[in-house]
Amino acid sequence: MAARVLSGSLAAWTRIGVTALTQIGLVPVFLAHWSVEQYGCWLVIQAVAAFVNIFSLAHHNYVGNEFLRAPGRNPQQIATLLSAALPFSIALGLFELATLGGLTWLGLTGTLFDPNGALPPALLAEAGGALMLLSTSTFLSVFASGLYARVAGTFGHFARTAWWGVGTALATAFASALLVWGGAGLLATAAGVATLNLLIFALYQGDLWRLGTRHQVRLGQPDWGLGWKNLRTSSQLGLTYLLGLVRQQGTRVLVSSVLGVAQALAFTTMRTASNLSLQGIATVVDPVFPEFMGFLRDRNRGAILGTFAFVWLVVVFLMGPALVLLQAFAPGLFALWTHDKVPFDAVVFALFSIVMLVFAIARPADSIVLGNNLLRVQLVTAASLAGFTVAAIVWLDGRQGMRGIAGVLLAAELAGALVVLHRASRWMAGQSLEWPRRLFLVALGEVVVCAAALLVIAVEPAWRFAAVALAWLASGVLLASFVRQLPAPQRAWLRERLGRITSPFRRR
Repeated sequence: MAARVLSGSLAAWTRIGVTALTQIGLVPVFLAHWSVEQYGCWLVIQAVAAFVNIFSLAHHNYVGNEFLRAPGRNPQQIATLLSAALPFSIALGLFELATLGGLTWLGLTGTLFDPNGALPPALLAEAGGALMLLSTSTFLSVFASGLYARVAGTFGHFARTAWWGVGTALATAFASALLVWGGAGLLATAAGVATLNLLIFALYQGDLWRLGTRHQVRLGQPDWGLGWKNLRTSSQLGLTYLLGLVRQQGTRVLVSSVLGVAQALAFTTMRTASNLSLQGIATVVDPVFPEFMGFLRDRNRGAILGTFAFVWLVVVFLMGPALVLLQAFAPGLFALWTHDKVPFDAVVFALFSIVMLVFAIARPADSIVLGNNLLRVQLVTAASLAGFTVAAIVWLDGRQGMRGIAGVLLAAELAGALVVLHRASRWMAGQSLEWPRRLFLVALGEVVVCAAALLVIAVEPAWRFAAVALAWLASGVLLASFVRQLPAPQRAWLRERLGRITSPFRRR
């Protein structure tokens, strides 16, 4: 498990690095050969193309979680689920594509590119065609590979699919830059990227097919009733994703309307660091997720406890002190990053970091809710939090500035964490499994210590070094207590896996 987790985490971190470098490095190339309006349309195309297949993503995730729940990773049961899902994956993707095509034909997507009616009609037509090309390429690339990738993850090949993602991101980024440098416009660039994407995914699908065959997962006659049931049920997950987008994008829109553009820019820029922490948490949890679901399915109590410990050790006990240290140096680093053109609010930055700590400690519970397809819990929680966030920001109406809105986001995260922690512990009790209460309380203590240090540094910058020292000292004491809470077999299990992960670095 440890080697797969390490490889998957490295792939995820590499993907983050590739995304960051391409977003920064390609901007000069695009702006040197395109107008600002063309580049703006390209960014909108990428955002919309990712949004169009949100219900297909929900369908693939739902069926993928059903793969993970198959007793003993039974190839026949997984093949039945796959065979039932594939026709509906094709139909759903075609429906999404047809809907986008209809909106484009009617001219309704033009408002996404040009809400003020200032762009020339030729550019709008070119942007619409580019959007359809990339969306069609996405559909053809993922309608099967999205399902087969989850089959591969079920059998422990998450890292392999993650590295394919890294290669695809690099290749398409390089191709788009080369096309633009060569004088291609929006439509030609989209056509080139779409063609390359299809070629890569043809190879990717072939690799996934071989992996499935190796594990005796072969397509058979579709069970239409099962496929329709899974598609219908997965729509709840799609609505959950949409509500999450409403919560995220609605916050951005409301911040701009109640605080003004300048403060909205500062708010969004400070939140970027938190988003990086969020991606960092994902690089730890996502590779572990398929293994964790297998341990839960098989009632492997020792491995379940070890996984809880591993995740909290990394995302709470390592990330927490790192965020405290970052808070101490954040004002200077932020000014350097933004060329001192964006105002920094230490309290807002601290609140964003606390949101990440709350998110981190709830991740194992959230994985249980997600992996077992507890869809009603996810949908009701997403709807409630979206409604609360929007209503609270509107009610504040800018009275507490950025700090008030950051406080609303923290309150929403706390509420969501309480819900998933409660439902995950209830689910475990129903499966005759025990929630690791003592480990959780120690990890919670670490969150409280780091949160207090973050606020002290934000409010009293003169005390920042003392706060860092005390927080790190307390973290060391809590970490020792955390490890002591583990039974001897789990301590050995954890030591072995950490040893495997760190051995390549020790040999150097």
